[in-house]
Amino acid sequence: MQTSTLPRPCTHFQTLPSLRHSPCSPALRRQSLRGERTATGSTSWPLRAATLEAPSVDTSSSTIERLPQTDKYAVVDLGGVQLLVEEGRWYTCNRLQAEPGSRLQLGRVLALKDEGVFTVGKPYLESVVVEAEVLEDAKGPKLTIFKYRAKKHYRKKTGHRQPLTKFLVTKIDKQ
Repeated sequence: MQTSTLPRPCTHFQTLPSLRHSPCSPALRRQSLRGERTATGSTSWPLRAATLEAPSVDTSSSTIERLPQTDKYAVVDLGGVQLLVEEGRWYTCNRLQAEPGSRLQLGRVLALKDEGVFTVGKPYLESVVVEAEVLEDAKGPKLTIFKYRAKKHYRKKTGHRQPLTKFLVTKIDKQ
């Protein structure tokens, strides 16, 4: 017949003042009874976790910078891709048939937000014109294409850089 012994009283409360209000775990009790944990000795994870404080977060500064900075923007269909454009910002898209320095009118405007009013077209807004200036023709990052057939001595390595056009939106006008 086994006899049950009552648990010993916690002694780590006297040696670790930072853990006074934490629940007693059997492992912590064993360490304190063996004398392995002292308040001035080496600190391990329970002491560090109990004394850490959460860093303060400054909520006054603007934490979200990806949102549009102005209240006026448009959603434009350009080359099969929909772009959210603002005045005074530049964007890249697939190569357009326009020379650098020329001006464009983007007519396929899907939506417009102006002065707090959001307007959606069906499918396009006919009365809105987005004017842009082509800045330069560029190339995208290089992609490596590697084809091979196992055990057939066929290896083919090629690369590709997508031609792009960089343009600056100069005006979003509602007629």
